[in-house]
Amino acid sequence: MRKRSIAVMGWTLWDGRGKTPNGAAVVTYELTKRLSKYFDCDMIFETSDREKAGKIEDTSEGFRRRFILRKRKPWLLDEEFLRDYDMIHIWGPSPIFTYRAFTRLMLPHCYTLHSAASMTNWIGLASAFYVPEYDLITLGSKCLADALNRFWDAPVEIIPYGVDIDFFRPMDKNDCRERLKIPSDSIVLGYLGRISKLDIDLAYDTLRRVKKRLRREDVIFVAAGGRRKINPVHVKEDFIYLGYLEHHELPLFLNSCDIFFNPTVGAREGFGLTVIEAMSCGLPIVTASWNGYSETVSPDTGFRARTCWKDGDVWINQEDLVSACTELIRNEDLREYMGKKARRRVEESYSWERCVEKYHLSFLNLMRRAPPEKFQSRLRPDAITIRMKGKEISISVKEALRNPEAFKADFEGLHKGFVSDSRIKGGGWRRVNCIDNILNLPKYSSNMKKALENLGSQINSRFPLLVKTLREA
Repeated sequence: MRKRSIAVMGWTLWDGRGKTPNGAAVVTYELTKRLSKYFDCDMIFETSDREKAGKIEDTSEGFRRRFILRKRKPWLLDEEFLRDYDMIHIWGPSPIFTYRAFTRLMLPHCYTLHSAASMTNWIGLASAFYVPEYDLITLGSKCLADALNRFWDAPVEIIPYGVDIDFFRPMDKNDCRERLKIPSDSIVLGYLGRISKLDIDLAYDTLRRVKKRLRREDVIFVAAGGRRKINPVHVKEDFIYLGYLEHHELPLFLNSCDIFFNPTVGAREGFGLTVIEAMSCGLPIVTASWNGYSETVSPDTGFRARTCWKDGDVWINQEDLVSACTELIRNEDLREYMGKKARRRVEESYSWERCVEKYHLSFLNLMRRAPPEKFQSRLRPDAITIRMKGKEISISVKEALRNPEAFKADFEGLHKGFVSDSRIKGGGWRRVNCIDNILNLPKYSSNMKKALENLGSQINSRFPLLVKTLREA
């Protein structure tokens, strides 16, 4: 019996060689690999090389790579291509779906987005091409679903992402530290992820406050993540930067930590996959009450610092971070208790098996649906209808792509539900200053270059060795 076939298209950010630079790419790669057990999956790559276009390559992961010629907006997928598939899984905000206005053949779509920032220009255009009786929208958290529905009242299926619980598992801490050359006699606050979403000054200052409160010098901060392999860098006597880790080294690093310290409040953060990976390794979590973290990190698995919007920036309660780390360092039994609870929570709710089964059943249901009648009358190149906040806008596809600002979802409206507090109360609050936020928060759009320069100068003045390492890498 022939397997049903799926084209996986959009913003995969996977380079075709197995490296996955962020959480969205990891999810795309891992989910496609696992769904290949049930479906014939092709991951579609655009190319400007006319000789490469049309080639199909098998991979050891079970899916195939198919190369198509890079499209100009709007997308024009020919019917010969479409007939090879039973559905299209569209990752990210790329307007692939606009092909529907130019063809007589329609396939069902599943749309998956990873952050509210990616919805900004997507919601309006997608609302015109989405067919309720034939399509599906999946998101990793209720927080993201709520953000979408504040602008577009479309049904959403919430499917939390997963991790490989056999790969990310508790291991011997001393052995892991020895292999990664991490001091065996220290309490390690560990961070894994992109440096661009980490407020480095906030993280290190929190460490120093924790050490002062505890009157201990054996607590260190170890950060991993980056694009290139480097030798470990001792940024400070109590701050080690490991850089890029190979995939097999990730559980080694996580198991080297005593606490997973993730004080990130990044504008592009949607789910927080590294937090789940750390929980799967049996670590207690200290993070922010922000977007997906508010759903994944329960009170018995870790601590979430309060967050708030103020003056166009995200603020975090640093005192919450200090208190949480202090309590966990003082209480080894609490670390063990929360770590075990974290592992159990991942086993019960965030394994890849659970995630894949939900997608598998949803895709089968999607493929069984009959194509909608007279869909072409609803989707014409010269007349599509955008639906946002109860209003309808009639516009041509060409004009919609040329002028996305006309129906852009405002940033504040999308993100207002991501924080825990409506306003700042009491002391201990601090503005979160990181590259991701400067690149994405509206307040920096007019002076982004200067804001980045100021941040760079600030980091360089305090962590010159780290800046030198990042520039060289």
